[in-house]
Amino acid sequence: MNGLAAKWAAQNSQLLPIDPRPVAPPLNRTPKAPAPEEGEKPVDVQLAADIPAAVAVEDQWSNKIEIAPENSAVLSQTVSDSTVSNYTVSNPAVSNPAVSSPAVSSPVVSRLEELKTEPAALSQEDGSPRRRILFLTLVAILVGSSVWYGLHRQSQLRAGGAGHRSENTNRSSTDAINPETKGSRRADRRNQLHESVMQLPSSSNPEALRAEENARTSMVARDNASAITALKYAVSIDPTFSRAWIELGWMYSASGDKNSALSAYQKAVGADPNQVVPYKILAYDYAFIANRDEAIATWKKLQIIAPDDPDVAPNLGGLYMAQKRYPEALGIFESAAKGAPSDAFAQMRLGMVRLRSRKTAEGMQAMHKALQLDPGPEMLNDVAYEMAEADTNLSEALDYSMRSIKEVEEQSQRVDFQNVQQADLQIPLTITSYWDTLGWIYFKMGDLARAESYLTPAWQLQQSGLMGDHLGQVYERQKKLTAALHMYKLAFEANPRLEETPSRIRNLANVSLPEKQMEAREELTSMRTVRLPDLTKTDANADFDVLLAVSGKIEKANFLHGSDVLRGAGKTLENAKFEEPFPPTSTARLVRKGILSCSSYTGCNFVFYPLSVAARTN
Repeated sequence: MNGLAAKWAAQNSQLLPIDPRPVAPPLNRTPKAPAPEEGEKPVDVQLAADIPAAVAVEDQWSNKIEIAPENSAVLSQTVSDSTVSNYTVSNPAVSNPAVSSPAVSSPVVSRLEELKTEPAALSQEDGSPRRRILFLTLVAILVGSSVWYGLHRQSQLRAGGAGHRSENTNRSSTDAINPETKGSRRADRRNQLHESVMQLPSSSNPEALRAEENARTSMVARDNASAITALKYAVSIDPTFSRAWIELGWMYSASGDKNSALSAYQKAVGADPNQVVPYKILAYDYAFIANRDEAIATWKKLQIIAPDDPDVAPNLGGLYMAQKRYPEALGIFESAAKGAPSDAFAQMRLGMVRLRSRKTAEGMQAMHKALQLDPGPEMLNDVAYEMAEADTNLSEALDYSMRSIKEVEEQSQRVDFQNVQQADLQIPLTITSYWDTLGWIYFKMGDLARAESYLTPAWQLQQSGLMGDHLGQVYERQKKLTAALHMYKLAFEANPRLEETPSRIRNLANVSLPEKQMEAREELTSMRTVRLPDLTKTDANADFDVLLAVSGKIEKANFLHGSDVLRGAGKTLENAKFEEPFPPTSTARLVRKGILSCSSYTGCNFVFYPLSVAARTN
């Protein structure tokens, strides 16, 4: 196994840290690389194909180890849900951990249900390598800016600011559950934000412009170091070149240098203080590094420059919500709702802050108005969850939640498994989020058995940290303290940004866990792994679509691409002794993606891609 790992590392050096230690091929007697000095901090690694390594290790083997096919959705089998939770997933992009970017004309997220999306691989629509690199770094900032719902509720990108819809929200029920439409909107917003940066004024210095173009050429070549050098030269000869400062920040972010990235964004604002876009990039980055005070200060500065900008109120109000500064958030959301009386999500945000401010009657009035404007399942789910959070009108919340689940499960039954569309891959994220909402309502009602029956499958399939925290609370209320502590630790591993889970873990510090227990990260991957009989003696892998139905059994499996030797392995998957937990009365049919890998060392396994990753693939 050690030799196999060394072989893969040598052939995939672009995925390793920029200071890789030398590794030796098996049995060549090369001395081991020295261990890190005591106290040496390990390098954080982001496994992403678009982040090049500065140093390549010579490939000393003739046969290539392929962990995943070139078009596979992920390189890593574990993904954090630093931006995941309970509102509807409206985006094909994380993940979490990675996710799509909002437009400048729209805030970090377009609506509350978009506050719940895991980071994941970028979609293939991003075009050139340079655009992918820029999007990757921008996405990382925007994902990390998931603060307000993000850290308490983590609602479906539960991110940096409250949702905002610039488009008309009077949608039909059918439109409300069309993930393809939502994904298109998210891609449009990301493209608009990127284009807004690119449309910032150019430098009047031809040499600075040439340096910027050289940087872009280096980006295409995946040479971050050269791109940074060129952009540093561009801003050194024209310090007012705001666009180049932002691009430099993106490159620093892609290289993992958060401090330098932040400094570049600050200088982008200072370079041209009357431009709107640099303030937004800086505010998102402050939220990304969890500096909410500075993020608030930046949005307030922008508010002075551009008081009518549609992004200010949702993001500023969302940050106040994250800090539980409800009176300040209330003022902002009241003004926003008054200015957009036909915006259902503006009404819902107002209802939410009123409920959390203990103004129950006024809060429910706004929630009912939101449902009048948009009676679709997204709004039903979102309103139901907020009512559960406020512990109010739980019977009414239960009805809304059940209606939302019924609609989206009926949609899942119409999926054509022989012609799977990207929108079909959104449905499992949506359904599991709705199951979590219903389970949480049952928990609030004291029906722990029903709560567990919905929260368990929601957690098992989506592995959202918030869902794990919810399930842990059920176990704790049931006095299953060992199970509760174990679940809290898994939840925190899935999403280290959860704010309340660490205190729950500390409260159970005296509870003993089994001595021989799998590491949390390993267990999360194990939950998505199906052990299969040996299908081949050679190393091979292939991607498959699988259809989960009838209580979570693999009903059908379709070969997508990969090794021909595994082309006929679909029947083996269909006969596998594997079942995902589904709620007892669920009629859902869920399409999932996974990779079947066989090795002469480890045998054959099928690993499901995380839902958010699969939802972003074509």
